[in-house]
Amino acid sequence: MTETTSREISEKIAGLDRLVTSLGLEFDDVAVNAVAGVSDAARKAAEINQRLERLGVDRRILSRALDRARQVEIADREAKAEAERQRHFDAAKDHAKRLLGAAHRVDAAIAEFAAALPELSEHELAIRQRLGRAQISLSVGVVGQMGLTVMAMDKLSRLADGRSRLSGPSKSIAEIAASAWAILLADKDEQGSV
Repeated sequence: MTETTSREISEKIAGLDRLVTSLGLEFDDVAVNAVAGVSDAARKAAEINQRLERLGVDRRILSRALDRARQVEIADREAKAEAERQRHFDAAKDHAKRLLGAAHRVDAAIAEFAAALPELSEHELAIRQRLGRAQISLSVGVVGQMGLTVMAMDKLSRLADGRSRLSGPSKSIAEIAASAWAILLADKDEQGSV
């Protein structure tokens, strides 16, 4: 059996109230006739009065049913809202677990990044010293032959604050280093004479 909604019950009460108003007007007319001595008017007034009393009981029943229906509907809405809150809470928990996984990956990447930065500077200096001892002059202004650590930090900073999205894709640190030191990284066949 399906529950009757509060709206349906309210509509029944409104219909009943209209009927009571109509019967009340009819009762007033019949009562005037009964006092005036019109035959059957008293009997008809008694019938209308009896019907109005039954409708009064029906209205109390409907009012109680309306209260109950509203309580059930409120409880249903609260249960649905609680289920929705729980769904969002569970989704937030899932996101928190994923966030923690991403945070672990970031921590690992930061540790790797921090370990690689001194290596960049160390090898950059060593290359410059060795080439100087080999009496090979470096071209002035070749990007990536000096300051790769600063470039790496700037790239990470631009990524973190969103500026990298504005400027579009750029060369990776490895691409910059490979271009800057291409003469040292080429095969002997490719080098020819230094």
